[in-house]
Amino acid sequence: MFCSLCGQPIDAYQPFCPRCGRQVTPIATATLPPWMWTRVHRHVHTLGILWIAYAGLTMMSWLVAVGVLSGIFHDWAFPFSHGFDGFYGFPFNHLPWLVPMITVVLAGRAVLCLVTGIALLRRAPWARVLAIVAAFLTLVRPLLGTSLAIYTLWVLLPGASGQEYDQIATPSLQ
Repeated sequence: MFCSLCGQPIDAYQPFCPRCGRQVTPIATATLPPWMWTRVHRHVHTLGILWIAYAGLTMMSWLVAVGVLSGIFHDWAFPFSHGFDGFYGFPFNHLPWLVPMITVVLAGRAVLCLVTGIALLRRAPWARVLAIVAAFLTLVRPLLGTSLAIYTLWVLLPGASGQEYDQIATPSLQ
């Protein structure tokens, strides 16, 4: 590329000519065809969708578990309740804070997963770091959480992935 005023060779990403100072019009770049995409570019959309799905699955499974547990333990000692009034509702009658605490923790995790998924889909510059943090926090969740965490770390953790993600990140979302 050359300056239109003085003819000086200019790098394509320089905003001004180093010789005369004229503002350089940026060259429109075409999007890469799918076979030239980097590993991060190929997988970041899938990761975003999976993180959003995992957030929904986390909340739905907890809502089902609370419903099932309250149904199971509601009439826990009904046939044998004569003289066992303290036994009614067995595991939750002495821990009234347990269910709300678990609900808040899982809702927080679901919000983290949802924000991670949306940020990855929007290619936010900070989404890679958030996804790595969320993956390490989700690593201990059996089966689905561990699988999603390993997949996320495989795509986003290597140093080259940081450079690849920076190339596809949208700078307007900072």
